Amino acid sequence: MKIEKQIIAITCILILLTISAPLCAVSAVTTINVTVTRYLSITNTSTLEFGSIATSATAGTVVVDIDGTRFATGGVTINNSGSYTPAKFVIEGKPKANFYIKMPDRVELRDGYGNIISVTDFRANMQSGALNDEGVLEIKIGGQINLDPNQSTGDYSGSMVVELNYS
Repeated sequence: MKIEKQIIAITCILILLTISAPLCAVSAVTTINVTVTRYLSITNTSTLEFGSIATSATAGTVVVDIDGTRFATGGVTINNSGSYTPAKFVIEGKPKANFYIKMPDRVELRDGYGNIISVTDFRANMQSGALNDEGVLEIKIGGQINLDPNQSTGDYSGSMVVELNYS
């Protein structure tokens, strides 16, 4: 019986030695950093408006430029009624951050009756650059509509997606 108790005691000691903590342990410390920047956003504040125009038997174009001027070519006559403006967007983000915008190559305007006018040659006053000290900048975008001979009359509209990225 005494030997059994000694064997049990030795077995318990051996078990405790095998499951105990390692003989040597070390640790290290690291620093954790994060930079929180202002979220990049773009907000449309004014739509691209070509105003009122008249077409003829000759194809033509109307351009609204970033400076707010408007002119026509070909068989298009500009009417004095209706307003015309470049689209305006406000970009907000990290102060002095570099950015670039991407505009579509072409957008289709529709009148609801199957008639289409294409908008091309989008131009911006700034396609890339840096935000100001407050992290804000206004971008203006103009474009050109391309009118077929005897383009169908009506009110045409469509949407343009402008992508904005930090560079």
